[in-house]
Amino acid sequence: MKKFVIALLLGVLVGCGSDAPSITAQIEDVNLSLATTGELASSETIEVGPPFVRRTWQYKISFIIPEGTWVKKGDVIVGFDAQQQHERLRTSKNKLATEKKKLQSQALDNEQNVEKLKLDIAETKMKLLKAERKSTQDGDYSRALDIKKLKIDLAIATKEMALITYRQGNKKQQVALDNQINQAEVERLTAEVNERKKAISDMKVKAPKDGIVVYLPGNEQKKPATGDNVFMAQKLIELPNLNKMIVRTTIAENDVSRISIGQKVAIELDAIQDKTFWGKVSALGQVVRVKSRQEPSKVYDATITIDEPDVELMRPGMAARLKIQERALTQVVSVPLKSIHYDKQQAQVFVKSALGKSAIDVAVLGQNAGNAYIKGDLSNGDQILR
Repeated sequence: MKKFVIALLLGVLVGCGSDAPSITAQIEDVNLSLATTGELASSETIEVGPPFVRRTWQYKISFIIPEGTWVKKGDVIVGFDAQQQHERLRTSKNKLATEKKKLQSQALDNEQNVEKLKLDIAETKMKLLKAERKSTQDGDYSRALDIKKLKIDLAIATKEMALITYRQGNKKQQVALDNQINQAEVERLTAEVNERKKAISDMKVKAPKDGIVVYLPGNEQKKPATGDNVFMAQKLIELPNLNKMIVRTTIAENDVSRISIGQKVAIELDAIQDKTFWGKVSALGQVVRVKSRQEPSKVYDATITIDEPDVELMRPGMAARLKIQERALTQVVSVPLKSIHYDKQQAQVFVKSALGKSAIDVAVLGQNAGNAYIKGDLSNGDQILR
């Protein structure tokens, strides 16, 4: 019987040997973090496109500064074909010249008409004065018929004087009105000429501030190039502030509860090897959305502010790998999630022992990427069954 018990114990020890999959417990301090990816951008950027030119909806690029060029405020960064604006300017200039000649000619005509009216008024005044004198004459030679005729002449001369005076007043008003109309047309055409000149000047778009040129892709992610036709509202270039770089990222719906404003973030850039930058979560979206048509998972948008951006190396669009720091865990063991079992609501792991396996109660303090961080009556070297 004793030999049978010993054989049974040996069989159990052999049965719980190396064939059962397990991991070796290693107690360590861990910084719990959430890994995700993102893309560099600038929190302050100015987008540049075609100028607003009346009656122009499509523009042809005649010049565009190379991407990555550092520019100063006022440097020409993109130019558009201005042939149509030059033609419109010629037309407006010709109309303005014609209207100015018309205004000058009208001024001469008005001056001549005024002089003629002055002569007519002077002549009528002489006739009136002569009629008045004759009508008051008395003598043998003045017969009743003659006096009556002179009085009629006086009445006619008086009416002519009133009519010419009335016409003169009307003529002055008409001249003033015509002059206002022509002057307004000259001013309108002058403004139109200036507008055409400005439109030609605006076809050379200048940098509104210092910065580095970054092309903005259009349809089918095609970057702008000389010879392209673009629409009025299309943006072609952005000038980001490289001193205020951020990372735009997304957080999976089931992970958003682990993220809060102010959490530290370790940032690694694919384009800059062997260097870690630091930042913090500065914004977290409040609305869940579908990530993309190709990847229909539910996510929240988030923004990471970079503490000390490297303006010499960082560029918008660079891919970033992020580790959002949650909290520090001390003296914990990392195990696969599938190694954890539950007895009612108590988490447990199974550890190899001389009698096969033993259940040990543990506390799950966190999890990440399929692993859980646990704490319990464990020692370095314990073999935890998977």
